Amino acid sequence: MIGDRYTPEAHSVAIAPHLFVVFGGTGDLARGKLLPALYRLLRSRDFSDAVQVLGVASRDITDDEYRSMVAQALADASLSVDEEWLGRSVHYQSLRRGFEALAGRIHEVEEAAGLGGNRVFYLAVPPDVFEETVEGLGKVGVVDGPGWSRVVVEKPFGTDRATGSSLNQLLHRWFAEDQIYRIDHYLAKETVRNLLALRFANPIFESSWTRDRISSVQITVAEDGGIGTRARYYDAAGAVRDIIQNHALQIFSLVAMEPPVQATAEYIRDEKVKLLKATAAVSHTNLVRGQYTAGRIGSEDVAGYREEEGIPPDSDTETYAALVLEIDNWRWKGVPFYLRAGKRLATRVTQVSVVFKEPPVSLFSVVDRCEMHPNVFEIRLQPSEGFALSFEMKVPGEGYVLQTQRLRFDYDEVFGELPDAYETLLADIMTGDQTLFVRADEVEEAWRIVEPALGIHGAPELYAAGSWGPSGADDLLRRRGDHWMTPVI
Repeated sequence: MIGDRYTPEAHSVAIAPHLFVVFGGTGDLARGKLLPALYRLLRSRDFSDAVQVLGVASRDITDDEYRSMVAQALADASLSVDEEWLGRSVHYQSLRRGFEALAGRIHEVEEAAGLGGNRVFYLAVPPDVFEETVEGLGKVGVVDGPGWSRVVVEKPFGTDRATGSSLNQLLHRWFAEDQIYRIDHYLAKETVRNLLALRFANPIFESSWTRDRISSVQITVAEDGGIGTRARYYDAAGAVRDIIQNHALQIFSLVAMEPPVQATAEYIRDEKVKLLKATAAVSHTNLVRGQYTAGRIGSEDVAGYREEEGIPPDSDTETYAALVLEIDNWRWKGVPFYLRAGKRLATRVTQVSVVFKEPPVSLFSVVDRCEMHPNVFEIRLQPSEGFALSFEMKVPGEGYVLQTQRLRFDYDEVFGELPDAYETLLADIMTGDQTLFVRADEVEEAWRIVEPALGIHGAPELYAAGSWGPSGADDLLRRRGDHWMTPVI
């Protein structure tokens, strides 16, 4: 029935008994995102003892000390803490004792809980310890348990095509591709997941999703925040590596891919890879790099990038990137895809704007004041998930005066609070659904597309914090007769 409330319980899939091992179990990611999401997921399943949690890190602490740390992380996330669950289901092992000791602890916890040898290894650790961790697991034999084993890797998946390929080779030494879950949390947002349903369950959209009807597509990933405490990482990465290569290209592939044979993980990922293979690598003339200077966001005065703590005063790292992608296939030939991502922009928003072609003849322009605007389909991924379609209407009265109006759909008005992205991803990991995870060949094709941008050095164009980026980004579209659509929240 249209408008029925969403009930997660009606759509849940059974979770098989397993041990969930969190490397980096005392780190910021685990405490701030992963453990609260895991707790919410398990609480929704009535705290089934079928899932045991083993935190792993370099600290030499006891189980009880770790449980206290987890309890604080849950409290910080405004969650009520179930002490009984902590006591019976949360454990800790220090890596200072080596991987052989870790293997022994894994078997000990599984035997005590009556588990069957199914294991998830979540690598919530910096990329520079991926190899040590994966090799350590492989050499002590815990990836070949009596049940299934899955490994979860957080981005970045390398720093260029060569290192992305090396990471794939490392993982494939010990895990098959169907055991590897590369996380891009943007893919778990309900509006991103709904892109497939929106396109392929609604012929009104899919029949218009072609070069004959669409003028251009814009993807904006804007942040009003700065680099926070990530100065060391960000100055070595920049906007292209941090956002464009992963989040933006994942959204791009879902928007532009062909219909899959079936709505299953492999068929969907096959089509995403085909789309990426048909996409030309970005050229230097189709790229603008920017860096924010001091400015004002809301009521706050903020420093420029080079004044941020930990950033060299002569850094040429881009905090903004805008580029044009061209797809060489039948559906999209000649339709530009404009991608932009940046920090310290006017507002925080992630949005796809599908700009339709205008009528070939403006019937009313000779009659009255009729400034016409193209129909634009806006897909808002954050902060307020939903969709909007702009269209032209006649203003009441004499003559033909047109005005743009919008039809809107807001997820929270219909479905209430949406599931947390990490909670969705964890449920998929536990049930073996790889649809929202990035495949090895996707990683390498994404690096191929952006690799020319990685070799560009020199001073990026400056833009004031609180603006929409450098003027060069406007020129990039103006040369093609287009302009950026200002996101409407």
